[in-house]
Amino acid sequence: MSQAAEITRKAQSNLAFALIDLPETERRHMAEFYAFCRTVDDIVDEPGMTPEERHAALDRWEQVVNGNASDLNELEGDVARLISELDLDITPMMKLIAGCRADINPVQPKTREELLEYTYCVASCVGLTSARILGATEAAFPYAIAMGHALQMVNIIRDISEDYNRHGRIYLPEEDLKRFQYTIQDIANGIHSPNLQALLQYEAELAGQFFQKAEDLYNHLSLQDRNALIPAQAMALIYGNILAKMQTDGFHIYAKRYRLNTFQKLWYLFRARLGISDRKNKPVA
Repeated sequence: MSQAAEITRKAQSNLAFALIDLPETERRHMAEFYAFCRTVDDIVDEPGMTPEERHAALDRWEQVVNGNASDLNELEGDVARLISELDLDITPMMKLIAGCRADINPVQPKTREELLEYTYCVASCVGLTSARILGATEAAFPYAIAMGHALQMVNIIRDISEDYNRHGRIYLPEEDLKRFQYTIQDIANGIHSPNLQALLQYEAELAGQFFQKAEDLYNHLSLQDRNALIPAQAMALIYGNILAKMQTDGFHIYAKRYRLNTFQKLWYLFRARLGISDRKNKPVA
C-alpha cells in the first residue's frame, strides 16, 4: 500500500469515506491529494515540533508544490507527479499551505470577512483542487468554493472546544462573540448557555447559506460536472446533517462530539449517487 493510501486509510475522515466508490485512478489521485492536505494540516496540529520546525516543514512543501524540491520522498514524489500529470493549478495548494501556516501562531479573526478569508484558504481551496482532480470543469469552481466555506463552518462550530483547549485557536470572529456577549473565558470554561446557543445558531445560519448556494450552483451544472462532484455532494449531506444534529440538540459542543456512524455515511453516499439531497431533513437515527 502506498504512503498516500495508508494516510487516507488511517485518517478515517468524512472526505476519505466519500471517495470509496470512485474509479481506481481517480481514487488514487484523490488519496494522494488528501494525503498532502492531511500532512500539511498535521504539521501545524501534531505535538512535538517547535514553530520554527513547523514553518520549515511547510517551506519544504511549498518547494515540492512549486517543483523546486529535490530528493523527494514517496509522498512528495506522488504529489509532484499528480501536479504534473493533471497540470494542476498550484495556486489553491499554495493558499492551503498559507492558511495552515497561519495556525502556527493563531490570531482570532476580528470580522466575518477575516474568517471567510481563512475558510477559503483551508477549505475552499481544497475543493477547487479536488474538483479538478475529479474531472469537473471550471464551471464547477464557484460550487467548490461555496461548499468549502460550508464544510469548514461546520468544523469550526463542532470543534470550538478542541481548537481552543488543544491549540489555543478561536475561529469565531471577535465581532460575533461581542454581538452575543459570549467571551473567550466562557469558551475556556466550557460554558453552555443561551448566549452560546444564539451565537452558534448565527454561525450555523452562515453555514446554511453556503450549503444552499452550493446546492443552487450544483443544480445548474452540466450532467458531467454533477457526476464528477458526487463525492462533494456526499460530503454536503454528511456535514449538513451533522449541522442539523447540533442545531436540534442545542449545540452541546462541550459535552459531546457530533458525528455520523458508518451506516449513516453509507446512506448519504448512496443518496448522493442517486442525486437526492435531503440535507435539511432530520438526520438518520
